[in-house]
Amino acid sequence: MPDTVLVTGASGFLGQAMVAALVADGHRVVGTFRNGDPTAIDGVSWRRCDLASRAEVSALLAEERPTHLVALAWHMGPGNQQAVENYRWIGPSIDLLMDFAGNGGQRVVMCGSCREYVWGDDAPLCEESSPLAEAPPYGHAKAALWQVFGPLCQELGLSGAWARPFFLYGPAEPAHRLVPDVILSLLDGREAACSSGTQRRDYLHVGDVASAVLTLMNSDLQGAVNIGAGEAIALKDIVLEIGRQIGREDLIRLGARPDRPDDPPVIIADTRRLSDELGWKPEIPLEAGLRQTIDWWRARHDTARKEKAS
Repeated sequence: MPDTVLVTGASGFLGQAMVAALVADGHRVVGTFRNGDPTAIDGVSWRRCDLASRAEVSALLAEERPTHLVALAWHMGPGNQQAVENYRWIGPSIDLLMDFAGNGGQRVVMCGSCREYVWGDDAPLCEESSPLAEAPPYGHAKAALWQVFGPLCQELGLSGAWARPFFLYGPAEPAHRLVPDVILSLLDGREAACSSGTQRRDYLHVGDVASAVLTLMNSDLQGAVNIGAGEAIALKDIVLEIGRQIGREDLIRLGARPDRPDDPPVIIADTRRLSDELGWKPEIPLEAGLRQTIDWWRARHDTARKEKAS
């Protein structure tokens, strides 16, 4: 029998790529969702579950008895980075770990964020030495949960790893974020108003991030692990590559929006644990990843345009 992996937040941006990677790797997957109707995927058993309800979570774990847990769900409402609701997710996350262990769970990967770190220094952010954030609520709440994650896993007899993804792009990304916003603007024939784009960020395709988390789950590596490329690219280079592939570079307006004064010039991951200890490296080049992402949005854009015209 293959391992049963419970993925919380499985219908989200990273969640969709995660369940696909798990199924391809031969795992039986139970994916939780809260709203809407997720796309049917062979090998995935979808379960509607409010993770804030301990009764619902306990019932699900008692029925499915997963051996592995990939915990992706978190508050993603309006203004999620600054929302005080982030702190409400600490308690349910601890309850989830305790009930997972109580139902025979063995290995957990919980998803943190690069927002846990203090931003501002150009040096690569390191799991062992970089200071953790005290704001905004999203990063602070994740960092607070991380502080209890290791000791709690030890008390519960769980093998636990804490994944810290940096910047993601790819199919199914929320439309208001940089890459899909630029793509949709250019597909609509609208100007894409951007900042200077000189800020450099550590970006990975969502498929690579899912691959890294899968490799981490299948290993016995414990503690925090950055999920990034280990190199940073200027945002303007991403935007200009989108324009080149769509053929509408003329619509890109770099500098049309002011740079945020608190926006660090560089955010990059120290990936030594990921590469040296886990043996994982990215496989999807930016050009190919953006092409796939553009094709994904173009298919939905064309469908929406046809439906509007009919």
